[in-house]
Amino acid sequence: MRVKIQGFLFGKSHSWAYVNQNLGRSLLKLGHEVDFVSTDGNSPNHTPKDLEPFVKSLGVGKYDMQISYTAMINFPQYLSGGDKNRFGIWCYEFPIMPKDFVKYYKFTDKILAPSNFAKDIFIKNKVPENYLKVVPHGIDLEAFSYKEKFPLKTNKKLKFLIPLGQPHIRKAIPETIEAFYKAFTSKDDVCLIAKIPSAPQDKNKPFEVDVKKIINKLNSQYKNHPEIELITDYVPNMVSLFNACDVVYSLTHAECFFMPALEGFASEKLVIVPEHGGQLDFCNQENSLLVSGKEVRAPLESQYWTPSPFNSYFEANQDHAVEVLRSTYHNYNAILNGKKDKMKETVLNYTWDNALKLILEEVV
Repeated sequence: MRVKIQGFLFGKSHSWAYVNQNLGRSLLKLGHEVDFVSTDGNSPNHTPKDLEPFVKSLGVGKYDMQISYTAMINFPQYLSGGDKNRFGIWCYEFPIMPKDFVKYYKFTDKILAPSNFAKDIFIKNKVPENYLKVVPHGIDLEAFSYKEKFPLKTNKKLKFLIPLGQPHIRKAIPETIEAFYKAFTSKDDVCLIAKIPSAPQDKNKPFEVDVKKIINKLNSQYKNHPEIELITDYVPNMVSLFNACDVVYSLTHAECFFMPALEGFASEKLVIVPEHGGQLDFCNQENSLLVSGKEVRAPLESQYWTPSPFNSYFEANQDHAVEVLRSTYHNYNAILNGKKDKMKETVLNYTWDNALKLILEEVV
């Protein structure tokens, strides 16, 4: 088949680009002709060498299949190179979607929701179920054969990693760090590795936070706080950072998939996540440590596009988070050994090749 993949691809490090790239790789492995049309530029830092021969400035002619992970408002343009097998990928982390987005489902043959959590939100917002299919994101198992470790500054024994692509309010960055500060002190042999980009100085993005300000505020509040190492620069190979740490940890408010949890499994690291959201399709008590909590009103500034005062997200229970963190610190090896087999089993089911097989089932 002749296939076009259009959307965020090579301009910056972004989860949408990661998904678009890897589905394209799986298509190439099967011998399909794939054109990659990047809508966010082609940065030398973010254009993988293996995909360079397939980069196109524009989609030309008619395609047998099109894939685009993008906001729904872009579906008419990005999926316009053919009249069948038009697959849009998108998700919204809050229950009430922007109303002017919903109508664009008609420009797809299927919207590929990454989780049942994401699918349910589409349905609640009146997207017909026959336009929806759950196609989970995946990982490249070969990428995790890389064993080099990122050169961290810390000498602490147990390292907890917060790997976030964006400094957004819904990522619960202050809550995640504060629970760690409540759980430990400077005397404990632990370090929190926060891989979070610096927030750009853009007043049009009220949903972004200044991570350094958050850390400075918490440092002054918790004078005897545990060690924290902030990494804001681009890391060329994130596997090296997972290799250098021991636990993947987040108290995120709202996720439709949460890729770092799956990457944690692939790196054989313990995963601590909230008991809510898309990650519950593959995170459970057998392979993860789940933090309880409750639904609360989501601030308007935490939402995207058109916010609703009636939207909600999840708030992890700080006391339970502290309990889980301390238990992990004192019983790390026993907990990891008890969950390792289920972690490996989960990873084998969540690959990009498996994701593509689910998409190809819909091809006509």
